[in-house]
Amino acid sequence: MALPSLSRILTTQSSMMMASQTAMKIQSRALAIALNIVFISEAFSATWIVNCQHQSASDSNPGTETAPLRTISQAAQLAQPGDTVLVHAGIYREHVAPARGGTPDRPIQYRVANGEDVVIKGSEVWQPVWKQVGASPQILAGRLDPSWFVDGTANPYRTLLKGMPKDSRLTLGQVFVDGNPLREVDRSQELIATPATWMVASTGDELIVHFPKEVTSPEEGLVEITTRQRIFAPHRRGLGHIHVTGFTMEHCANQFPDQFWQSETPQAGALGCRAGHHWVIDNNTVRFAKSIGIDCGYEGRHDLDGNQPTPQNTGFHLINNNHVSDNGCCGIAGMRSIGTQIVDNVIENNNSNHHAAPEIAGIKVHYFVDGLIARNLLRNNDGHGIWLDNTYRNARVRQNLVIGNRGSAIFVELGEGPVLIDNNVLANTRPGLDGNESRADGLYTHDASGVTFAHNLVFGCDRFGSSHRKMTNRNKAGVARIALLNNIFINNQAGHLDWPYPGQFATSNIAECNIFGTQGEFVVNAWGGNAQDVVISALSRQMGRTPRLWNGVSPRLTLAELQANVRGVSHNQLLHEASANLSESLVLELKLGVDGRAQTMSRVEGVLEDYFGRPYTTEALFVGPFQSLSAGTLSSSLWTTRVTGAQ
Repeated sequence: MALPSLSRILTTQSSMMMASQTAMKIQSRALAIALNIVFISEAFSATWIVNCQHQSASDSNPGTETAPLRTISQAAQLAQPGDTVLVHAGIYREHVAPARGGTPDRPIQYRVANGEDVVIKGSEVWQPVWKQVGASPQILAGRLDPSWFVDGTANPYRTLLKGMPKDSRLTLGQVFVDGNPLREVDRSQELIATPATWMVASTGDELIVHFPKEVTSPEEGLVEITTRQRIFAPHRRGLGHIHVTGFTMEHCANQFPDQFWQSETPQAGALGCRAGHHWVIDNNTVRFAKSIGIDCGYEGRHDLDGNQPTPQNTGFHLINNNHVSDNGCCGIAGMRSIGTQIVDNVIENNNSNHHAAPEIAGIKVHYFVDGLIARNLLRNNDGHGIWLDNTYRNARVRQNLVIGNRGSAIFVELGEGPVLIDNNVLANTRPGLDGNESRADGLYTHDASGVTFAHNLVFGCDRFGSSHRKMTNRNKAGVARIALLNNIFINNQAGHLDWPYPGQFATSNIAECNIFGTQGEFVVNAWGGNAQDVVISALSRQMGRTPRLWNGVSPRLTLAELQANVRGVSHNQLLHEASANLSESLVLELKLGVDGRAQTMSRVEGVLEDYFGRPYTTEALFVGPFQSLSAGTLSSSLWTTRVTGAQ
C-alpha cells in the first residue's frame, strides 16, 4: 500500500486542527453565553412593592406598583439577596421577620418610598364595649381580644415586667390614647386619683383605664394597646447584610433584659438584629418599646424563638442617623457587637419605666471591641448616657453631646482597654435612680483601666467631672492607665476629680494639661486598693495637717495641694473666670478668661479633629474640644451646625 504523501498528512492535520478550533470556539461561545446567563441571573435584583393603602393590595399579588403586596411580612418571606422591599405610606401592624439575609455585595434592603411615612406598630386598635367603673365617667373598663394572643403570642398583660421592685405588678403592656402613652399603675387607689393611667383588672382579661380629662368619648378617639414583643426582627438568629431605612417603629411589648447573659430574658429590641451581622440601620425612628429600642448584639444565651445556638460572628453594624426615644429601659443595647459603629443618632428620654437596675442607658454595650460611638446626641435619658461594660478594647467614643442624663454621662466598667474618649461635651448630669451617689459624674469608671479621656468639656454635673474607683476584684489591674489630658472642667458640684491615690491597684494614672474652673475641689479616694485611713495618714504627713474630708470619708484638696502630694497631676491650670452654659436649643456659651491655647499641652495619638471636625494642628493646639476657641470664648450651636439628618 502506498503511503500518503507528507503534504496530504499535513493538510489532513491542519483540517482536523481547524475543525477542533472551530468546535472549541463554538464551545467557548456556548460557555460564555451560559456564564452570561448565570451572571445575569445572579445579578438580577427584584424590588418588592408593599402598599397597604392600595385598593388592590394583596399578599397573593406579584408585588408590583400596580399589584402590590399588603404586608411587609410577606415581602420579607420572598426577598432574596440583592432584593429591595420598597414600602409605601401607611400603618402596618405586624412583626416583620426577614426569612433570610443578604451577602456582602448583595444585601437585602427594606426601605420607605421617598418622601413617604411608614409606621410599623406592635399594637392593635382597641375598640371594646366600654363599661363605667365606679362613679367617674372617665374610668372605663374593656375586655381584651383573645385572638391577639394565639399562635405562641404571649399576652403581655399577664406577663410581669422584670427589673422592678419586688412588690410591683406592672406588666409588659402599654396603652396609648391618640398617640400619647398612659402610665400603668398597679393599685386601684392610684388609678382613681390619677388621670391618664391604666391597670390590669384582677381577672387578667380586661383593662381599666382612667382617661385624660380632655377625652370625653374614647369611641371617638384612637385607643391602641401593645400586643407584640417584636416589631422588626428575624425569627432566625445570625442573619447578615440586612438594611433597614426610613421607618417609624413603635409600641412594643418586650421584656426588661434581666441578667440576660445567663437568664431566659435576652436583650430583645423592638428593632432587633437577632445576633446577626453587618446590618445597616439608618434614618429610622424607634420609640415606645416597653424595654429596648434597638438591639445589636448576641442577645444572650436564651432564644425567644426556639432553641437556636448563639452565633459567634455578631456585630459589624452601622447604626446611623436614627431617633431612638421614650423606650422603657434602653435606647440601643448590644453585647458582643464587634466592630459596630453607632453614629449621628438622637437618643433621648429612655428608661421611661424608671428602672434602677443595670442595663439602663442611652447606649449600653458589652464587649464593644473595635467599636465606634460618635457624633450622637444623648439627652435626658433616665440612665447613663453611654455605658461601656465588660471589655472595650480598641473602642472609640468621640464628638458626642451627652447632656442631662441620670447617672454618669459616660460610664466605663470592667476592662483593660485601650479606649479613647475624646472631643465630647458632657454636661448637667443628674443623680441616678439607683440611690448610689457615685452615679452623677461626667466620666465615671470602676474596675476599669486603659482609658484615655482627652479634649473633652465637662460642666454642670451633679457630682464629679471625672471619678475613678476600684469597686471589686474583677479587674486584676484595678484602676490603672487612666489618662485625663487636655480637658476643661467647669462647675461640677462635688468637685472636678475623684482621683485614686497611688497604690497597689492604682498605678500609672495621670491627669495632665487640663483646665479647671475655681468652683470645685479635688477628692482623693482610696478605692485603688489602699485603706482609707492609710491614705489620710499619708496625706497628713505630706501636707503637715489633716486634710478636710468629702462625705466624711475622702480627703478634699485644692489643685495646688493635689499637684504637690499626688503623682501624675503636675501640669494643670486653674482659671478664675471660667463659665459654661448650654441653652435648651443647645447653644453653648463658653468663657475661659484666657486664650484656649494652654501653655503646656499633650499631643494625643489618634486625635486628629475636634468636636466640629476641625483638624488639630501643631501650630495651634487648643485645650478642650474646640479648635475655634479663640480668646477663650465660644458661642455656637452644638448640634445643628454639625448634624442635620437626625431630628
